[in-house]
Amino acid sequence: MAFKFSFQKVLDVKEKEKEFAQQEFGTAKTRQLELEEQLNELELQKQQIFLKYDETNRKTVSELVEMQHDIEHVNRKMKQLEVKSQQVQVEVETKQQVLISKLQEAKMWNQWKQKSFAAFQKDMQQKEQAMLDEMAVLRYSHKV
Repeated sequence: MAFKFSFQKVLDVKEKEKEFAQQEFGTAKTRQLELEEQLNELELQKQQIFLKYDETNRKTVSELVEMQHDIEHVNRKMKQLEVKSQQVQVEVETKQQVLISKLQEAKMWNQWKQKSFAAFQKDMQQKEQAMLDEMAVLRYSHKV
């Protein structure tokens, strides 16, 4: 007789929920890393603009205005990315909490399955021992 966990479908659903939560967390974490990379690139771009400004002693007014616009543009982009980064950080934290709860649920169901399997094995061993005892009694009774 093979072991059959009576709540296997529930366990399968919990495992799928766990996998889905892992994927969502991974996606959110990837988005967070991409935003951080974009922020770093903008910071480098800003530094390059400042270096370009410092390189030449004489600049025309139009060049200075253009650099000022470039700096303002980079600053606006950085602020937008920072806001988006904060939103993604909140999303990552939320997905992480969901993932933790799904991991706990799946672990609980897996432990229940293991305990059920251990009880099944114990029951099977007891039945086998009872059958062996009965066979020993029958064998003894035929000898006498």
